[in-house]
Amino acid sequence: MIIGKDIHQMLNELERSREKDETKDADNYRENRNFRRSRVVWEAKVKIYFNDVTLRSEMREVQGVVRDISANGARLELTQPISERAGLELIIPKLGTFSCDTVWNSDCQIGIRFNEPPEVIFRHLVRVLPNA
Repeated sequence: MIIGKDIHQMLNELERSREKDETKDADNYRENRNFRRSRVVWEAKVKIYFNDVTLRSEMREVQGVVRDISANGARLELTQPISERAGLELIIPKLGTFSCDTVWNSDCQIGIRFNEPPEVIFRHLVRVLPNA
């Protein structure tokens, strides 16, 4: 039979376990950030290309806003959700056009990773964000 003392001990162990996981996640998160992320509000659009079995190509565009960006990737808010993971093209009028892949998505927000080397993206960023 579990009594109050046992429940209290179980809750303490659970809390310690969560704290360890959060510390571990924070360390992994920091290690993943090799380039500084800058908060921005930039107009953007994502082009998604589809090829069917007849090799005809179709394209869909989704408008959005870049909310933050680094030389590795960006976070975007889109006007509609997308489920495509690879073969995307991100167009940012201030910066240019970049090939990218989706890393994560949640409703109308996506995280993308640029396919070009970070050094190339960084050169684009410093033109408009001197402190990048």
